[in-house]
Amino acid sequence: MELQMNKKFWFILLIFVSIISVNSKPRISFDELLINAEQNRNLQISAKELAIKNGQPISIITTAGTLIDAKAIEDGKVVYSVITNAADIFKGGYAAYFEEIGSLYNNSNSKIYYGNGIVVDKTGGKLDPVITSSITPDRFIAIPEWTDDKVYLFDAQTGNLLDANFIPTSNPQLQSPKDVQQHFSGRFILVADQVSDVVQKFDTNGTYIGFYAPASGVNNSILDNIRGICYRPNGNMLVTVGSGASSNTVQQFDTGGVSIGGFITTGLSSPFDVLIRTNDMLVSNSSGSNKITRYDLTGTFLSNFYTTADINFPQQLIRLPGGRIGVCAFSTPNSGYTILDSNGTYVRTMTAVTGLRGSYLLGNGNYLVTNAGGVHEIDSVNGTLIRTITSASNFQYISPYNPGALLSSGNNGNSVPVKYVLEQNYPNPFNPSTGIKYSIPTAGNVTLKVYDLTGQVVSTLVNEFKSAGSYEVSFNASALASGVYYYSISSGEFSKTMKMVLVK
Repeated sequence: MELQMNKKFWFILLIFVSIISVNSKPRISFDELLINAEQNRNLQISAKELAIKNGQPISIITTAGTLIDAKAIEDGKVVYSVITNAADIFKGGYAAYFEEIGSLYNNSNSKIYYGNGIVVDKTGGKLDPVITSSITPDRFIAIPEWTDDKVYLFDAQTGNLLDANFIPTSNPQLQSPKDVQQHFSGRFILVADQVSDVVQKFDTNGTYIGFYAPASGVNNSILDNIRGICYRPNGNMLVTVGSGASSNTVQQFDTGGVSIGGFITTGLSSPFDVLIRTNDMLVSNSSGSNKITRYDLTGTFLSNFYTTADINFPQQLIRLPGGRIGVCAFSTPNSGYTILDSNGTYVRTMTAVTGLRGSYLLGNGNYLVTNAGGVHEIDSVNGTLIRTITSASNFQYISPYNPGALLSSGNNGNSVPVKYVLEQNYPNPFNPSTGIKYSIPTAGNVTLKVYDLTGQVVSTLVNEFKSAGSYEVSFNASALASGVYYYSISSGEFSKTMKMVLVK
């Protein structure tokens, strides 16, 4: 009898230990944890609220480069994402309860966020953002971030960090800023906030002004769980909506922020971004088989632009030279920076940085990208990681910012420039086509010509009167031999020549 009782005791104990072992790790996978929090930011907000209630951290960055973030709730406990590689976040990333992350950090090697503005950092400032630019740039880019709910400012030429508090922490106005767009008048900055469910309005000094869209304030029957924003050519604003009564739509607002109604209401599945091109517009979808949907400029469905598995959970879309499209692929498999041609044909995916949300083509020819580990610069030719500029858990979309500029349509940062500019062609070296961008602050005749090494004109790309603005022209050298060529612009009293290399 005693032997039977001992066997029963040990059997029950084994079951108990097994249950404890199973429950010591979250059931949710790392991928699911990130995707759920990305699609519905309120899940992460709830996790942070529970962490604050329990006296636990909401976010941690260690000097070893580990990033820990409260993402979800499971069985009444906070689930954290643990990222051990800030660039390739899916390499070694995992989900963990608080008990497990406790061994990863301490006060002396970490910057610990406890919520409500409470931050413990005894590292001597080792984890503070590093301001690296020593010159005053003429072009900027703005990137919102979720850990502190604020907006950073970077140099659009080099990617260097200029200001870590361009729009400072401003709760409850900013609770999860996703996208920043300069108002077309140039006098305001608009921020789409995923949790407050409105597009907020700030002045160019980062001071809060009030609601922009809806102009009357929060209205979840119109906007709920919003993501990307952009302008139509008439100045109306488009906003992607992921939840609520207007879920899976793109809503439209007039130039005063007053709702006009649904602009796109079909063919979408958890939309994230809108890219307006010359004759159509593209919308990225985080769910379903249709990754990118194509519409005409009135919002009428045209086609499923991209449906294959080369892209999963696309977020920000940007226009690249030669009509190509840069796509930020967030989730696995095939997470990374994907390039499509203008017709939606797959070109390549760069995987040095994964879990992408936002991207931008820097003036130096490299890509700036964001993910759950920070802001990174990658080589646009071979796709390798050049550097991580700053680390934080939640950088989002990247948008141009030109102080005092009047903006045109779309989310591509076209503006009335303040000076003449001829940019380095991209790509360079190239085969057989490359793009050349230039800007003129005053209307006038513009000539843009390509010369060989002997000084002979091999192509005249532009020779006409142009209004003040920024332009891009494509140069196809399929009929030319490999070698060095020069392109030269002339407008008014301005002239400049730059070198490019054709490699076949």
